[in-house]
Amino acid sequence: MQYRIDWVDRETLVYRTSALSVLVRVDYEESLFLGGRVIHADSIQQWQDAGSNEVRAVTEDEREAIIVAIQKHYAGEQRPCRVIQ
Repeated sequence: MQYRIDWVDRETLVYRTSALSVLVRVDYEESLFLGGRVIHADSIQQWQDAGSNEVRAVTEDEREAIIVAIQKHYAGEQRPCRVIQ
């Protein structure tokens, strides 16, 4: 599956695939020296179309694939990344 990950703002990523996208909340780790990120898995809820209309809920399998993709993204930047629910 082809995808793209972009920043929306300081605490939000958008994961895009085909014509759909989903917002993902991402915080910085508490220690600024670690430079890591924290993915909020519970924020991955609804697929949106190009007009930002909610299309359908994200399945558990899709949520896991999105999390893995974001972790790979941060690994490429050599940043630690953990997931919370």
